[in-house]
Amino acid sequence: MEEGKQYSKLRKAYDFFKNAEASKLEFTLEELSTATGWSIQTVRSYRSKKWHWFLFEVEKDSNRFISRGFDSLHLTVFFRMHTQRTDADICDLRPRFGQTVDDLVDKARESALLAVQIYNNPLTTFRVHGYITMMNIAFTALFHAIFEYKGVDYTYKNADNTPILIDGDTKAWELSACADYYYGKGKTTPDRENLHFLALFRNKIEHRFLPQLDLTVSGHCQAMLLNFEALLKKEFGPFFAIGHSLALALQFSEIEPFQRDVIKHVQTEAYKAMHKFIDTFQNNLPLDILQSPQYSFRVYLIPRIGNHATSSDLAIEFVHYDPTNPKDMERYEKEIAMIRERVVQVADQGKLLVNQVVQRVRDATKIHFTTADHTKAWKLYGVRPKSPGASGCKTEYCQYSEPFRQFVYTEQWVKFLIRKVQDPQEYQRIKIYKD
Repeated sequence: MEEGKQYSKLRKAYDFFKNAEASKLEFTLEELSTATGWSIQTVRSYRSKKWHWFLFEVEKDSNRFISRGFDSLHLTVFFRMHTQRTDADICDLRPRFGQTVDDLVDKARESALLAVQIYNNPLTTFRVHGYITMMNIAFTALFHAIFEYKGVDYTYKNADNTPILIDGDTKAWELSACADYYYGKGKTTPDRENLHFLALFRNKIEHRFLPQLDLTVSGHCQAMLLNFEALLKKEFGPFFAIGHSLALALQFSEIEPFQRDVIKHVQTEAYKAMHKFIDTFQNNLPLDILQSPQYSFRVYLIPRIGNHATSSDLAIEFVHYDPTNPKDMERYEKEIAMIRERVVQVADQGKLLVNQVVQRVRDATKIHFTTADHTKAWKLYGVRPKSPGASGCKTEYCQYSEPFRQFVYTEQWVKFLIRKVQDPQEYQRIKIYKD
């Protein structure tokens, strides 16, 4: 019973320090005593012996304190601090979850660091495949660590429920099976689609030598790394964050256009095949997934100018924002407007003609969708009027171009058609439609 009471008080203290640091609140030792149930003598003793590295007095003899640096401490470490002699380097204690889990977490972190080492090495030509391979190992090990810690059986079984063995070892779930279990089978999220896309991309380029495509998927690779660290910190605590071990790779200017054209000319068919794969995959994703930094992390890289030589401790920093927070988004939009590239406006930019829509639907569905089918589809779903004019257009799908006196279509219309054509009943409705 006494041990249970002690752990209850420790949990209250842990939550108190966490909340105080997150809210940047000042507090007294008496307030801490009241919140935890410890006597003021116990609190004062712990302050000098256990908490000295994260508990700081606001002003000398003010009896007002703040918590700083506590947010990286895991609950299990905080408990251990109070059950053994406190070493001078108590802040370096790592959380422990059992030998198997600890080994899997270490494997995951080291694989991720090796992936970054491969990608950032300027002497590595085929970097994306090496990076994705190591990140695949990193994510798989991390998922296994999560399942091991939570008691989830992540091994394949025979019909009689005995483990399937390969070369004497139990066959464990691969990355796709781990993602199905963790995110929920059939559920679509930006981070899951990022994993799915890069896994398929790796398979596509495994027997091709297309280093110039590295630029095409660099945003996906960056998002993959950020997603890995976010998942690692979420499940095992900020102690294991790898961001402090990494620096943004030094950048050269973009490859000269003539160099890019030469490479593409030499490898024309391979490039066409890969870009067709990328376009087909991404055309089937919802807009909110495509725009999410968890799917592909895109940045402007511009000089950061300070008013003084010592105006900033950081030469480079990420600006994080929460899309669900209107105030954050408003401030972000104001800042990004200052650096947004100047775009020459083009009439009907981003709109598609009928033959382009038809081809995109064919490529995505592998179904012989025709212009006649397209005509039946816009009539069936009431997307546009029969006679020329803007009145009656469902503008999310179709718009009327006055200068060219014809209808043009949107990306949303393409995605809508792809969904309908892939549904056998809906496709049949289109085929048999009569005016």
